[in-house]
Amino acid sequence: MPRFQRARKPEEKEVRRRAILQAARDLAREVGPIELGLNELGRRSGVSKPNIYRYFESREEILFRLYAAELLEVVAALDARLRAGLDLPAVAAIVAQEHLSRPLLCQLAGMVASILEHNISAETIAAVKTELIATLPRAAAALRRSLPWLSDADAIFALHSIELQLAALWPSANPSRAAREVLSRPEFASMCTDAGRDFPRFIEVLLAGLHASVPGRAAQPRSAARR
Repeated sequence: MPRFQRARKPEEKEVRRRAILQAARDLAREVGPIELGLNELGRRSGVSKPNIYRYFESREEILFRLYAAELLEVVAALDARLRAGLDLPAVAAIVAQEHLSRPLLCQLAGMVASILEHNISAETIAAVKTELIATLPRAAAALRRSLPWLSDADAIFALHSIELQLAALWPSANPSRAAREVLSRPEFASMCTDAGRDFPRFIEVLLAGLHASVPGRAAQPRSAARR
């Protein structure tokens, strides 16, 4: 990578930030976010490690912003794919697929509250969360397009719950080598988590429960809740 000259104008700094983030995204997808190192990131981005700190306060900020970028892609995909006339199982399958098809998002989701937010400032946390909050109306509208019985509040509640479930489910479905060996034993079979099986079912059950809570709609739609 060519070495960047020092950025002085705001637009030049933004170009550097984007270059660093793109290199970080590529590197994190290759080695995983936990193994992402700033020395290698500096080599790949053309911005030396000391200068990376001119644009980001920490490695954790870079990963947090990558999480936001991945989640913004999910929102765009849901906006494109969710349409009127889809039944609840189809909606759940699409929502699950758009998350699970992005392993970096899944890995980062489990790190946000427990790791990433512990080494960045309140100002940075607020900036990223503000960016994510701005996408909620679009995501909620996409969900309500297929499931018009959802209120705006319930659609946003569902979206938050889905992200929280992903953060907990992904690490459980991808345990350490030692944990995998234990879970392979018959006596622990009931504790095994399968993201491809369990995540869409969770979404389906969640949405079915919200449907049942709508006044006058006690009957559940065709749903995993009855399985």
